[in-house]
Amino acid sequence: MTVDVSEVAENIYMVDAQLCSIAKLGSVYLLNEEKKVLVDSGPSSSASVVLDGIRQVGVRPEDINYIIVSHIHLDHGGGAGVLLKHMPQAQVVVHHKGAKHLMAPAELLDSSIEALGAEIIAQQGEVVPIEPHRLKLVHDNDTIRLSEKQVLDFIDAPGHAPHELCIYERRNGGLFVGDALGLNLAGGRVLLQCHPPPSFNPQVCISTIERLKGLNATSVYFAHFGAANKVQETLQLAIDKLRSYHTLMAKAVEDNTLDKAAEAISAQIRAEIEPVKRLPSLYKFVDNVIVTPCIAGLLHYYRNRYKAN
Repeated sequence: MTVDVSEVAENIYMVDAQLCSIAKLGSVYLLNEEKKVLVDSGPSSSASVVLDGIRQVGVRPEDINYIIVSHIHLDHGGGAGVLLKHMPQAQVVVHHKGAKHLMAPAELLDSSIEALGAEIIAQQGEVVPIEPHRLKLVHDNDTIRLSEKQVLDFIDAPGHAPHELCIYERRNGGLFVGDALGLNLAGGRVLLQCHPPPSFNPQVCISTIERLKGLNATSVYFAHFGAANKVQETLQLAIDKLRSYHTLMAKAVEDNTLDKAAEAISAQIRAEIEPVKRLPSLYKFVDNVIVTPCIAGLLHYYRNRYKAN
């Protein structure tokens, strides 16, 4: 099977994981150093594609040392347990707050079904529990050395999820961002903020991104989808979008017009994703599956904020 694989930086290869059988929706990254790393696993349903992509680079799955899970949502970490069957020496690197859900994923599955619906979760396949000895828990500012020139720095990145990590790679100065910045679609023409309930906090998201700006990275590697080199502009755009949503929703809390404000943001997002229409399967997925959780995340946060006040 030929998989879409591209070298996005020195010794870093992006594999299109064919998330939910759709091209240009989900990326995983292979770092081919003395120690070999997969950044994100994709869901279990993408495992065969990811394994073929690794082999296409010329690396044996048996030689992978680490699978780093940017966060434990199923499209990022759900396939790690399946991949481990083909990677006997690998450990799964995960935020210390997310490890328990990889060992016992029942609560994670329930939360995912509530946020995204049973059908989409079924498309992503089974979640195989991971034994504790195959987990490596990391905290903010931890590092892993892969070679003389490549060290990974872990950055606590809450806002989208409390168990999210961003990773700075020193060889090229690139930044793996998981979902911290949202979705990068249509070759970079769309930056879609999608932070489903229950953990989304826009102000924490903004603080996270402000911290990432200080790293002066040369590239951003998105989980959805691909790499971007206009780093500061991309980071600032994500902040600006979140701030504009916050301004509208915070006022709506005061005016008791949250549903109306959410409808306005939904219409704005659907206008923004027009460039995605050139990829019909991707557009249908984004329109039907992504936009609704994005709005739900906003409503959940601001309704709770209203109750707190």
